[in-house]
Amino acid sequence: MRKTILILPDLATTVDGESALRQNLPGLASMAERGEVSKLEILPEVETTEALFLGLNPKDVSMAQGPLTIAALGADPPERSTHFHLSLMAIVDGIVHEHQHALPPEQVDLALAKLERLNTRTLRIVRGEGADHGLVWEGLGDVGTHSPGTASGKPYRVVLPEGDHEVAFRRMIDDSVNVLSELEFNAERMDQGLQPINLIWPWGPGVRHRLPNLALRRGEPAVVVSNSLRLSGLSRLVGYRHLDRSMMRQGLNAQWAAITSRASGESAMVVYSDVFTELRREKMLDEASWLIKEIDNVFIQPLLEGAKESPAELLVASPSPKSTGLGVTYRSGNLASSSLPFDERALEERLPRKGLGDWVGLILSP
Repeated sequence: MRKTILILPDLATTVDGESALRQNLPGLASMAERGEVSKLEILPEVETTEALFLGLNPKDVSMAQGPLTIAALGADPPERSTHFHLSLMAIVDGIVHEHQHALPPEQVDLALAKLERLNTRTLRIVRGEGADHGLVWEGLGDVGTHSPGTASGKPYRVVLPEGDHEVAFRRMIDDSVNVLSELEFNAERMDQGLQPINLIWPWGPGVRHRLPNLALRRGEPAVVVSNSLRLSGLSRLVGYRHLDRSMMRQGLNAQWAAITSRASGESAMVVYSDVFTELRREKMLDEASWLIKEIDNVFIQPLLEGAKESPAELLVASPSPKSTGLGVTYRSGNLASSSLPFDERALEERLPRKGLGDWVGLILSP
């Protein structure tokens, strides 16, 4: 039986009292009529929420940003090593700044080529893309770091790494300023009113832990689609295959037709997008309404049609870290009938309550 899980956080969360679900959505309406609608428990505050998306208990999967990034980038450093996320940032007049816009690939390539000279016997940069890269320290110890969001806008010296071997990390950061400041395009960026690319920033340190091999448990790997570097790394660590993140990177214009095509040919697929969280934050209800209609038309309805020919199970889940979420699952051959709408009005009904991780785990189980 083909199994497909679509996770769209905050889709059912209202903006000014109404959600994007309050419109004609034939696919979701059909699922609600013939399937099972349930309330979703509030997402817990844990270090690795992404574990829930793969059906794991996040209490058993506590992984820092660094190890997830290194795994996503396909690197397998020595076991006794500490992994960091490495962000390309800016320093101007002694103040650290996070880049708010995508960085030109050609400038990133030039910056990474320059940074290769900073690699040492124990510190090695792992190439990623855009502002997101990795750093491996072949050593263990406590290193205190600040994420780009907390460091941005603060004096450089105040937010430097602290702790074990801090001298080596600080030297590497200082050297990055000297090396990257030599690049001609940084002067051009400044002339254009843009922040230079003249600073590397390691953060999110942690070690890689052994995780259960979910592919072995299932008998074959599930396929995962998202724009999340963290989920990409976690998927690799449990034996799943994460597709190119560019499929989901365009937000409102993600490649849903291509994702549907892949889902139709896979035995198990997890699709995750946090685009509705951003749209809700910006109160862009019209855009959210357009997007879920597109997903319903291009993704959900074709999969339901396919379920008539080949047994399939489909879960659409809209969890939230701040409020009760909503989920609906449909399984081929289900003859149930309900008039319950799949929108925020269903949250007022007496519905079964489920944890997202348990629900996903049950569907993905062999």
